[in-house]
Amino acid sequence: MKEQTPTQMSEQNKSPLDSWRSKPAEIPEPKLSRRGFLKGAILGGIGLGGAVYSGLKFLEGLGLELPHNSFEQELQALPREATPTPFQPQETAPASSTPSPEATPEPSPTPEAISYWTFAKADFSDSEHLIDMMITLKDSSSLLVPSFIPISWHDGLQLSVDFDRRRNTGLTYLDEDRRKILNLHSGREGPLHSGYTMWETQLAIETDGRGNRIYPAQAEEKLRTQFMGADVLIRQTEAGLAKIVAAVRVPPSLVYESTRHVYEETDPSGSVTNEGIIPWLAANFPDSGFPDVVNDREVLIIKFCGRILSGEREEARIGSPYQQARFFFALKQS
Repeated sequence: MKEQTPTQMSEQNKSPLDSWRSKPAEIPEPKLSRRGFLKGAILGGIGLGGAVYSGLKFLEGLGLELPHNSFEQELQALPREATPTPFQPQETAPASSTPSPEATPEPSPTPEAISYWTFAKADFSDSEHLIDMMITLKDSSSLLVPSFIPISWHDGLQLSVDFDRRRNTGLTYLDEDRRKILNLHSGREGPLHSGYTMWETQLAIETDGRGNRIYPAQAEEKLRTQFMGADVLIRQTEAGLAKIVAAVRVPPSLVYESTRHVYEETDPSGSVTNEGIIPWLAANFPDSGFPDVVNDREVLIIKFCGRILSGEREEARIGSPYQQARFFFALKQS
């Protein structure tokens, strides 16, 4: 929405009577000096800025999510070249040999196609089939992850609207070991909004039974005692089962650094210059369960954003209050 200037706002609020009201000709209208005009404009701008800031803080308290791309920095870090990348592996068909006229070769079994995008009977690439999930916590309570459309990373995605939160999509890319990293939207538009895909899960971690945000240590305890070991029902055209084997909350102080470890980078000699997100999580959160899956290629990683908790300070380098934390789950098929 284009921001209106104070003059435009004033013109819109003026009534027709004001527009047609005539002033006595014998009383000249006082003229405002340039210095007086500038002074008034500055004071008005300060007042407007203060009102906007107060309004944003009020809306944040209500849970209103301002327009943003939840993973803007991470998307910018992914490769943009059009050539095939580790995120979109292309399977090479076996070269066919020409049979000699002297002998007819015996029929050989057709090798099964390897799909790096499937997990628990669901296809997390551009399958066009909705996926929904149900997380059953250790206390037997359940959390719904509403249906979303899976899309896989491709060049130019960060410039398109495919991963806009209103499109109800989930973005999957493959890391350096071809493990699936699923990015899902969290937060909500406002108090009356039902929330995006991971909103219910986000609330279960961030708040107490009355909806108040808890302390970081309490959220970490929830992840250890309720989420690790939780069962996950994944349903697309078929249903499959998985279990959460690792769970972690990245606090505001480490979020900016985490965005620099989207995938592993190497130099021309093959030496690792930047580790991927799973090794980074394993090194920084040894009690999260991620050290146990750092070499496991059969996992699905679910990632979504979170807010600051009680007693935390905002990370100034992160623009939105709804990107102040990151949650990561590692799932294994049951």
